[in-house]
Amino acid sequence: MSTLKQLTKEDVLFIAGETDTVYQHTTGLAILDTSTAPEFNFETFRDRVIERIKPIPNFRWKLQEVPMRLDLPYWVEDENFDYKRHFKRIAVPAPGDKKALAEVVAHLYSKHLDRSKPLWEVWLIEGLADGKFAMLQKSHHCMMDGEGSSQLSEILGDLSPDAEAKPVDKNITSAKAGDKPSQWQMSINTSRHLARLPRNVSKGIYDFLRPKLWQQLSWNKSTKPEKAIVPTTSFNAKIGSERGFVFGSLPLADIKAVKTAFEVSLNDVILGLVGSCIRKYLLDHSELPDASVRTSIIVSLRTEEDDKFSNKVSSASLTLATDIEDPVERLHAINRESVQVKQQVRAGGMGIVEIIQLMPPLMVNALASAAPPEMSPQMMGANLIVSNVRGSEAPLYIAGARLETAHPMSIITQGIGINITCVSYAGKVGFGVTIDPELVPHPWDIADNLSAALQDYLALAKKITAEKKTPAKRKVSAKRKVSSRKKATQ
Repeated sequence: MSTLKQLTKEDVLFIAGETDTVYQHTTGLAILDTSTAPEFNFETFRDRVIERIKPIPNFRWKLQEVPMRLDLPYWVEDENFDYKRHFKRIAVPAPGDKKALAEVVAHLYSKHLDRSKPLWEVWLIEGLADGKFAMLQKSHHCMMDGEGSSQLSEILGDLSPDAEAKPVDKNITSAKAGDKPSQWQMSINTSRHLARLPRNVSKGIYDFLRPKLWQQLSWNKSTKPEKAIVPTTSFNAKIGSERGFVFGSLPLADIKAVKTAFEVSLNDVILGLVGSCIRKYLLDHSELPDASVRTSIIVSLRTEEDDKFSNKVSSASLTLATDIEDPVERLHAINRESVQVKQQVRAGGMGIVEIIQLMPPLMVNALASAAPPEMSPQMMGANLIVSNVRGSEAPLYIAGARLETAHPMSIITQGIGINITCVSYAGKVGFGVTIDPELVPHPWDIADNLSAALQDYLALAKKITAEKKTPAKRKVSAKRKVSSRKKATQ
C-alpha cells in the first residue's frame, strides 16, 4: 500500500500565495571570513556543505502538483536529483562593499525557485572587500519556517574550522517523502477535501464571528475591545517584482541591557527598535499617521520536542506605538499588547488567515492575484512584517571559514512593502530589511535608524539602572553615618 505525504493547510499560503510579484521563499546571508581556511574555494565549499546536508532527506524532495491546483501538492523524491545543480556562484562588482553585496542579494532573491526541482539553492558570492566571501542559502517557505532555518544553520556550521560533521537528530534524518500519487489517488483525495470545504469554511466563519457577536450582544459595553486602526502609509501599496535589501548588525549585549532595565522581553526590545525606526523614517518624510503603525509578528507554535523541518508558526497583529513620542512609553505599550496577543494566538481560535488556509490552492491563488493592495494590510492588521529568530550563541564555521554575521531576507506581500527580520548569532543580532524599491526609496535610512534607536534606548537603560542603584548607596551611607554617631557617643 502506497504512503502519501501531502502538504498541510499551514503551507497553502506559501504554495498558493505566489504570484508574478510575490515570492514565498526566504534567504539567509552569511558573511564568511576565510582567514581560517587557506584552501577555501568554490569546490571545497560546495563539497563540505553537501556533506553536511546529505543526512537531511528534505533536500531531495520536490513537489508533485495536483491538476488545476484543486488540492495541496505532495512531497515526492526527485528521481533525477543532483546536489551540484543547486550550488551556484556569482561575484560582487567592485569595490565589493556592503551596498554592492546587498544589490546582488536582492537580484538573486527576485526570481522564483524552479518547482520542477527541490526548492532550494546555495550561492557562493565572491569578490567582497578584504578577501571575504558570502553564502546565500535560498529556500522555499513551504520547506521550513524560521526555526527550521535556524536548525539548518547549526547543522551546516561547525564549532571549529576542521571539525567533523555533527550527528543529525533522528527526527530529521528519518523523515521520508511519500510515494508518487497516481491520478486516481489525487482525484479521490481532492474530491474528499472539496466535499468537506463548505462545512469547514462555514464552521471557521462561525468560530471567527462568534466572539464578535457575543461582544455585540453583551450588556457590559466596557468589555468590548476597540478594533485596531491600520493606517495607510507610503509602503502600503502595490508591489512590483523587484526587491531591495539592506542589512546590518546590533550588539546583543546592548539589547539585553535594554531588556533588563525596562523588564520586557528581548522580542519587545526588537519591536521597540523597529517602532522607533519606522516612526523616524515616516517623520523624516512627513508621512507619520495619527494612528500607530502596526506589524504582523510571527508566533512560534513549536514545542521543545519538535525538531522537524516544517512550518509551526502563526501570526498576530501588534502595535508599534509610533503614535507615542516618548520611547519608554512606546516600549511599554508594545510589551502590554504583545503579552495579550501571544496568549490569544497560542490559545487557538479562528482568524481570517486560518479561514483562508481551509481553501484549495486555486482559490487562494485567485484571491492573492486579484485582491487590491489595500486589502492585505487591513486583513492582516499590519503595515509591515517583523520577525525575530534565535540562532547559535557559539561562533560557527562553514567549510573552515568563520561565519562572521548572519542576515535574513524574507517575504513581502501585496500591499505590505517592508519586512524586517532579525536573527541572533554569536553575540550579535543580524537584521535584514526586505523592501519594494519603488515604495521605500531610502532603505539604508531604516538600517541607520535601527542602530540609532538602540543607542537611544541604551542611554535610557543606563540612566534607569543608575537610578535603581542610587537609593541602595544612600541607604548604605545612612547606615554608616548612624554607626559613626553611635561610636562617637560610646
